[in-house]
Amino acid sequence: MSDNEHSGAVGELIPAGGGDLCLGFVNTRYWRGRPMPTETLTGFGDLRRWLAGDAALPVDLGTDWESTNPAQAAKIFSDAVELREAIYRIFSSVAVEAAVGADDLAALNRALAGAPARVRLALGSAGFAWQAATLGPSMPALLAPIIWSAADLLIRADRYRIRRCANDECLWLFVDASKTGTRRWCDMASCGNRAKSRRHYVRTKRN
Repeated sequence: MSDNEHSGAVGELIPAGGGDLCLGFVNTRYWRGRPMPTETLTGFGDLRRWLAGDAALPVDLGTDWESTNPAQAAKIFSDAVELREAIYRIFSSVAVEAAVGADDLAALNRALAGAPARVRLALGSAGFAWQAATLGPSMPALLAPIIWSAADLLIRADRYRIRRCANDECLWLFVDASKTGTRRWCDMASCGNRAKSRRHYVRTKRN
């Protein structure tokens, strides 16, 4: 039996993306601690642009696919947002050393089961990538590298410092790559400085 017969149809090369690609995806919704969080994905077009732009992932659909398949596009988008929120809750729990919700883990496992199989590694124009089994347009197929990233990062969570921004209004997720392992803020110039300013204000007010 040939490799192709064994693994099914093989599609184009799919880059694996960074190890924390899944965190980049969940952070498309931010200021999660505020009454009105900021949402950057409001429809399939936003999702497609994020995948092709920020995530640098191939989106193998014709330019008019969404307009000719509106119901399918809406379903893919809805499923993608649902998965995004499950991944956020999973890693938010990991960040604060709380138990991961069974329903959220089940949602990630369903997505993983529906994602194309990583058949083999192959060298492309931009370096090595996964050669994956071909699937039709679906949420698991389009978000495959994000799903792989979430599963791989969760398995290795004990080796990484997965953090949630200490600003209760922010709650951005990130991997702490600092030498000391004591990073608390998504960005010192934003949330870190806000905290310092608040502490300064409280001290001066007391005095």
